[in-house]
Amino acid sequence: MLSWSGTEQGMEVDLVSVQAATGGVAVNFAAELVSFATAATNYDTGDGNDDSALATSREALISTIGLDATIDAAAVIANFEMMTRLADSTGARMPTEVVADRSATATAMGVDKVVSRR
Repeated sequence: MLSWSGTEQGMEVDLVSVQAATGGVAVNFAAELVSFATAATNYDTGDGNDDSALATSREALISTIGLDATIDAAAVIANFEMMTRLADSTGARMPTEVVADRSATATAMGVDKVVSRR
């Protein structure tokens, strides 16, 4: 969605930089936001440190952007997680040609390294 919206606005978005929180977008709190999103979506990995990683990243984001904006970020994360689980539960799959078209974006964002929880 980010690369599409950037294209629609006439902006080129460097997805590798966005994923690494090293640039590519003019968001002063990119590192904190990526850290929070990563901790929220990597929850329950079995290493015993999940609660502390999530709590630490959440507190860092709150101190950077405030509680209300952090709640908004958490809601966006939850919505994407819900949509993915809903699509999976219905058996919906992306057509092969769509997957092929999006593989470069998935690689740039590191999505190709995500392990399914199924």
